[in-house]
Amino acid sequence: MKVIYEHNSVCSPEEVSDVFKASGIRRPIDDLDRLTRMISNANETVTARVDGELVGILRAITDYSYCCYISDIAVNKAYQGLGIGKDLIERLINKLGNDEVQYVLTSAPQAEGFYERLGFERNMRSFVVRRKIN
Repeated sequence: MKVIYEHNSVCSPEEVSDVFKASGIRRPIDDLDRLTRMISNANETVTARVDGELVGILRAITDYSYCCYISDIAVNKAYQGLGIGKDLIERLINKLGNDEVQYVLTSAPQAEGFYERLGFERNMRSFVVRRKIN
């Protein structure tokens, strides 16, 4: 199996919806207009494809000089455990560097160990204003 990674490649909202569904991540998977905005307004995306099928995506918002918020990392469950999520993150960090840029994300409880194994530190000082709609 060969995984093809790309930075900022074109993804349809249907493809992203499918990988979100197959990954178990909680996102507005049936709102294609909203997914379109989520994709087009991300500064950086890293995608993983197998035989042309989108199997993983990382979406991030960054100023390229101080911080980068990783808003989505999703890998189809059939491809989890193969290092794709780790590769998505490493490819983003390799592109942006980490001398100046700090990476921030929020995690579902079941993914916390994954991020800790990749070197992310827990930070108990974050604050959230929840959105009114999911």
